[in-house]
Amino acid sequence: SNRAPDLLCPSTRRLALAAAMRTLQLLLLAITVTLLSRLLPRQGPRFWCSLLGRCDASATTTASCRAAALPTPSREELEALGRPLPHYMIHAEGGDEGRALVRWMKTLKWRCEIGDESMLARPHPNLERISPHFPQFLHLPDRAGRLTYWELVGKLDERAMRKHGLKPDDLFQHYIWSTLFTWDVAAGDDSQEVTVIADFADFRISVLTPTVLKVFMRVAKVLRSHFPSREHGIFVINAPPWIETAYKMVRPLISEAQREKVRVIHGREQSEAALRELIHPSNLPPDYGGTGPPLGTSPWELRKREMAKHR
Repeated sequence: SNRAPDLLCPSTRRLALAAAMRTLQLLLLAITVTLLSRLLPRQGPRFWCSLLGRCDASATTTASCRAAALPTPSREELEALGRPLPHYMIHAEGGDEGRALVRWMKTLKWRCEIGDESMLARPHPNLERISPHFPQFLHLPDRAGRLTYWELVGKLDERAMRKHGLKPDDLFQHYIWSTLFTWDVAAGDDSQEVTVIADFADFRISVLTPTVLKVFMRVAKVLRSHFPSREHGIFVINAPPWIETAYKMVRPLISEAQREKVRVIHGREQSEAALRELIHPSNLPPDYGGTGPPLGTSPWELRKREMAKHR
């Protein structure tokens, strides 16, 4: 016979076969990882947690997910699921309900992907870690009954956050959590607006690091896309003389409708006078010339911190 002699003993053949199988498994794993890496940018987190079997029990059954899954939803169907077409979406689209519905469905898909309900149900320990380096507060209403949202921009310290192990994505996720709390918990009425007060006292151009600008750009995109027309006015107080330079840097991040709502007020005296006109002194914090409770002690702020700790 011309057949070559088998020089391998049975045990050697078994080892060689096992090695070949391991090589094949590694090859298949490499192909799988390559395919997943190509697919990953196109899929949302709900896809991957479902694929891995590690989704929260309610992650894919939330109201937002059920509404987003509707192929051609009617307003009645959305209302039945607790996700009615919001008034602010209709207002943002100039009264065109058709365009507003298309936009709202995109928002519902986004809400499903981030897990809006489960996000608020989980603890948010970064609230206490971020707050000292970027104070943000929900406070008592203005004279028209609108909640006030205060952001102490001059106290933003991205370098301190970095020293405490906080990353840009932590700040972004904190913004999303706080935004959901504001609109889903504190101001649940979809026609309600909030008055925004941005305090630029002690602000320096160096505050706007490349990292901060990137986070602000991500946040601005989310707010423009999914929470349009929710601010009644944006009051920039204690603005330094050169604020126009900084405003030009962030102006592209603000929608045209928002730009029309912005009022820049220079100097402490002028700022306090404007605040007293906007907010009754009994609701105005003492640091701003009022007799109300300090920032961080309003009922909504206390509830927010309680939710962040114990939910």
